Amino acid sequence: MNDKTKARPMTVDDLQDLYGELRGSRSAPAIMDARAFFLERQWADSHAKLNEAYEKYRESRQRILRQDPEKEVDAKAKDRDRQVRRLQRKQDKAREIIGKFETYLPQLERLAEKEKAKEESKAATQTVSPPAEPDVASEIQDVPPVAQDRQIVTKDSIDEAFLKQFSVLIGDRQLELVSERFDFQPLADPQDVISEAIYLLRKGDRCMMVHAAPLSDNQDSQDAGKLLCVDLAKAKNRVELSPNAMVRLSQKRKLVLLLTKVG
Repeated sequence: MNDKTKARPMTVDDLQDLYGELRGSRSAPAIMDARAFFLERQWADSHAKLNEAYEKYRESRQRILRQDPEKEVDAKAKDRDRQVRRLQRKQDKAREIIGKFETYLPQLERLAEKEKAKEESKAATQTVSPPAEPDVASEIQDVPPVAQDRQIVTKDSIDEAFLKQFSVLIGDRQLELVSERFDFQPLADPQDVISEAIYLLRKGDRCMMVHAAPLSDNQDSQDAGKLLCVDLAKAKNRVELSPNAMVRLSQKRKLVLLLTKVG
């Protein structure tokens, strides 16, 4: 695989265009998965899925690429020239698409390596740090700690102009706009759920930025632990969700916590 170091940085539109060219093929589902992971900045997962699509596509085109158009077409065929040109076009298209894969994959691989190095560095820092004294306050705290280079996005972080721009877009365009300003954090465990924070919730072909607040302060209430998620753009759009339900939505890539960007 050629590592085209001088290639322009890839974007989510590149993956969308690649999917459009291979729609209906065995590679298409993996490309869409790679695109979804790309939007969530999960580089390693995106690379794995795009590589899966690449291997499937390359395998499906091996026979065509091995053929010699001049030898493959019967010399006595009446439309021989047309058949030769058609096979050549198929080969050219296959090489073009393989070239795109081989341009995007090294870029995703480098992003994944940077992501891994950052996580390892953070883990090493935590390992060599002296153990902290027990903190009673942190033991009863409902909100899990956030990395020092991140901050929870609050309602005050969303200005009206940005919200209006977000509201007129749809689906993936909304995701792209939000990803330019904020980072996405999937929820792996109910303890990852934070109240008084902003989440991006996908419903059908549209997304909502919702503010999640405790539904009830009464711990004996049936609603204890649930969060009322209210759409920032249209307050009448609201849904009650338990932390477990929010984790399930996140696992389906329909819900992420918004964080301020690093740096």
